[in-house]
Amino acid sequence: MKIALLGAGAMGSLFASFLSACDDVFLIDHRKDKVDKINKCGIELIENTGKIHTYKVPCYLYSEKLPKPDIIFVFVKSIKNLEALENISNLIADETILVSLQNGYGNDKDLEKFQDKSKIVIGSTTHGATQKSYGKIFHAGSGMTYLGQNDFNKESVDVVKDILIKSGLQLEVSYDINKLVIEKLFINIGINAITALLDKENSCIYKNKYAKEMAKNLVYEACDIFNLYGFDFDKEKIFEKVILTSEKTGKNTSSMRADLLKGNESEIDKINKIIVEKAKAKGKKSPYNEAVSLLIKAKEGEI
Repeated sequence: MKIALLGAGAMGSLFASFLSACDDVFLIDHRKDKVDKINKCGIELIENTGKIHTYKVPCYLYSEKLPKPDIIFVFVKSIKNLEALENISNLIADETILVSLQNGYGNDKDLEKFQDKSKIVIGSTTHGATQKSYGKIFHAGSGMTYLGQNDFNKESVDVVKDILIKSGLQLEVSYDINKLVIEKLFINIGINAITALLDKENSCIYKNKYAKEMAKNLVYEACDIFNLYGFDFDKEKIFEKVILTSEKTGKNTSSMRADLLKGNESEIDKINKIIVEKAKAKGKKSPYNEAVSLLIKAKEGEI
């Protein structure tokens, strides 16, 4: 099985490391310096126990002549999905399976512009990772990975499930992946923007009473808005998961904080701003999520 991982950042490199033990794996990225570093030194994976493992995984630029993969895991920032997939659209054959375990909401709609629904697998993962430098990844916390099965994609899910289990990952198949993706969205809502604005590690969410209170306001508001759409999220239980995640990944730099530190555009539009848009569609307001969305945009404008 030939597997491509689109995006050689923290999560792309982490999953490339896992998958390379059993399959023919390669990375694709747009930065030549990153590609050169990974090809020269490999991926150095630092576990939160202090153990270090090195994996040799070939990495290519979009513009290079690339091998045709059977599966493409999309690990670019979700706001870059359309651009990145367009760059490799020549690699997406009729039988190519596209997989997204990304942050954010609405990634399925992005992938559907490039592939049939039967070949698309949307999922979620609770693994935490930070890119310390190109090819040097801190694995802050292990967790469960979920794949969503529906009326169209059972065969594709079975293929992806088998390769992930073979690589040693804990995995579950869900028939309600939309709910799991939204729950992951809530966790990102409660952690990412706050850690980015405070420039702190994830642990600040449970250690700092003011950060914790703001996280609670954001998450409760997000649950209330989604519940207007027929869901029944228990905001107290969801917030407990946010706190637990901030504890388990306490030393992690959230993806949004990492983006701002690097001067990159963040995924705020696919995280907190989703709540703002869904609230407006129902004639409601979401002041907490709107405020942090504006603050992140303001901070991006200063970079």
